[in-house]
Amino acid sequence: MEFNEAVRRTLGGHWRLLVVFVLLPMLLVGAFELRDARAYVSTARVQASATLPTTDVQANAMLSRVRAVATSGSVVKAALKKSRVDDRSQSQVGHETTVSRLGGSAVFNLKVTDPDPRTAEKLAGALSEELVAFFNGSGNVLVTQLTDRERALQQERLRVAAKLPQAADEAEAGRLTAQLGSIDQQILDVQSSLRAAQAAGLGDRTASLLSSASDATPVPPLSVIRLALAGAMGLVAGLLVAALLEVVRPHVAGQGAFGRELGAPVLGRLGTTGRRWHRADPDAPPTVDADTLVTLRRAAARRRVGTLVLTGPAPDAWLAALARDLESRLGGAHGTTPRAGRAGPWSPAAPSESPAAAEAAGPADSNGGRRDAGGGLGALAGMGSATAVRDEPVQTDGRVKVAAAARAAALRVRALHQVDDVSDSGRYGLVPVEPALPDYAELRRVQDVLATTGWPVVGVLADPVRRHRSRPR
Repeated sequence: MEFNEAVRRTLGGHWRLLVVFVLLPMLLVGAFELRDARAYVSTARVQASATLPTTDVQANAMLSRVRAVATSGSVVKAALKKSRVDDRSQSQVGHETTVSRLGGSAVFNLKVTDPDPRTAEKLAGALSEELVAFFNGSGNVLVTQLTDRERALQQERLRVAAKLPQAADEAEAGRLTAQLGSIDQQILDVQSSLRAAQAAGLGDRTASLLSSASDATPVPPLSVIRLALAGAMGLVAGLLVAALLEVVRPHVAGQGAFGRELGAPVLGRLGTTGRRWHRADPDAPPTVDADTLVTLRRAAARRRVGTLVLTGPAPDAWLAALARDLESRLGGAHGTTPRAGRAGPWSPAAPSESPAAAEAAGPADSNGGRRDAGGGLGALAGMGSATAVRDEPVQTDGRVKVAAAARAAALRVRALHQVDDVSDSGRYGLVPVEPALPDYAELRRVQDVLATTGWPVVGVLADPVRRHRSRPR
């Protein structure tokens, strides 16, 4: 099975299911968001450091640090106390606080969302001030600790280095030398951590409040991002369910694939009486174009078939009506009935001469008869005795035999449930009439019919409307 066939089976066969899976979570998310109380957001802008990050890694590290500090318990508690907001918990404020970076700079937007616009403004202003105070004050604890540690290691190194010339023996000198090496390695590690902290903006005491909390603005009731995420998750779930349904009840990817499984071509496509295929009445008779009729006639002649047997998932009554329509159009709609001395239009009372009978009778001679395939004047030549039939112009015996041969060679069409071996004689050929995505069970049924009857498959007719036969109770 090709990739496009798998996509057609999954998307084309279960598109209604996918639409439901996409729209249902979006509707649920939208309903929950509309049900919530209207919220307001206030924004403050803070510069964490005057030192610009040189790489994306440093910028992301600074963003993570600012976000962690802004939502920490101590900073949120201090902001609540400073803004005199007593009806909000620390977890609620931390959850409704977001921090975003402006490009690759050290400038950040701090947003606080709250149902009360005045409370949102107070919390945003207090949090931004506490954030700046932390960076310029208590935020330098790490740098101070690293600096004190480096100073202590330098003093320890001087003390050990002073003992080295006074070593009593080589063993004592080796021990002091190893101790110096260990101290030097610790100093290098502390200096590396100190440089990293300074690069991240710690210790430079350059944090500042660029803009205080702005006036609170209403939050849109529906979040496009949340709706898109809900739709994407629903689509993934729908694809999984569609794939599972295809495993349980597989389909054939179109009439072309159905014909390839049977080793037969697609003879044509039936039309509908409605303007669009999805608005067509499933019980209404289809329309058959001239190209499909020609293809059916030539395919039957190539297979040497005298009776076409229609089968498919459609109801038996609909298949019988289609068989009558095809038989009337294939049997005489395109022929003319020859009469003595002249040729007139065909009437339903008189049978027409089918192309197969005319071809078998041979070309017409100058007397109105037929020459046989060998070129001589055959038994059907128009030189017999005249015979009057139903007050019509006189016809020769040859013409009567030609009409009888035409009636014998007329192409019959039957539905599968109408086939009767007693009354219907001749060679049969099966024509499945299948929808766009037939079930594999339908394919196996047609294969079983072919294997049981031994009939050749003439071709597949494409039905644009999916029809289902009623199940017996």
